Amino acid sequence: MKTRMLAVSGGLIARIAAHLLCTSLAFPASAQTNLLNVLPAIAVSSSSSQLPKGVKIVARVALEGMPVTGMYTQREYGRTYLYIEHGQQSITTVDITKKRNPRLVDHEPAKVDPVVYEELFEGGTIEVSRRHVFGDLDNRGGGKMQDVLNSDDPQDAKLLQALGQRNSNLADRDSRLVYFASPSQLLIVQDNRWTPFYFTN
Repeated sequence: MKTRMLAVSGGLIARIAAHLLCTSLAFPASAQTNLLNVLPAIAVSSSSSQLPKGVKIVARVALEGMPVTGMYTQREYGRTYLYIEHGQQSITTVDITKKRNPRLVDHEPAKVDPVVYEELFEGGTIEVSRRHVFGDLDNRGGGKMQDVLNSDDPQDAKLLQALGQRNSNLADRDSRLVYFASPSQLLIVQDNRWTPFYFTN
C-alpha cells in the first residue's frame, strides 16, 4: 500500500515539475525578467526580521562608499530623483520613480521652477506658472521642507533603532516611504504604520 502511494505521489510531483517547466518556457522573456527581479526584494525583506511590524524594505541600491552629508528629492517632467550629497562637490542621483526598481542615473539637479501667482479680482490668488521642476523633500537642514525621522517619536525611534541612527534618512510621509543612506547603500523602506495624524501636522 505504501509503495503504491509513494509511486502515485512521485508521479504527481514529476507532472507538477514538468508543468512548471513548460509554463516558464511559455512566459515571454520580459515576464521571466520581472519574476527574477522579485527575488532580491524577497531576500532583502527576509533578512530584516527586527523591523517593526508594518515596515518592510522594498529596495536596496549599492553606493560607492562616500560619506553622506544630505539628501533631497526633485520631481522633474514626471520623474522623481533622489539626490544623495557627499560634501560640496559630489552627488549620487537615484531615479526613484518606481520605488521597487530604483536606478542609479547620471542626472544633474535642476533649478526648481519658481511659483508665480496672479491675484484674482474677487480676492485671493491662483498659480499661473507652468512648473516642470518641483522641490519636494530636503534633509540638508534649515529648509522648510526638512522631513527626517525624529528619535523622540516612538514610531520613528523603532525604525531608527532597526536601521541605524547613524544613517542619513529622509521621510516621504505622503508616500509612506523612508530613504536610509549610508556610505555603502541606499535602502527604500515602506512604513505602513503611519496614521492620518502624521499627515495633518
